Amino acid sequence: MEQLTQMELLQLEELLGVEELAVKKSMFYAENCQDAELKKIFQESTRAHQGHLDGLIEQMRSLSGKTY
Repeated sequence: MEQLTQMELLQLEELLGVEELAVKKSMFYAENCQDAELKKIFQESTRAHQGHLDGLIEQMRSLSGKTY
């Protein structure tokens, strides 16, 4: 199993934080939006960012051998 360098782990952790924030924000906007078309866009954004977040977590698990 390939080990990540400390710098790579820090970069992945930063990306995790960015995607987590994007999920929270887009979810908040979707929940509080009155316009149906915008609500749909924010819901799609939430799903896309959640997918990115899940992918990053899986990468960290597989490359570092840690559970997050």
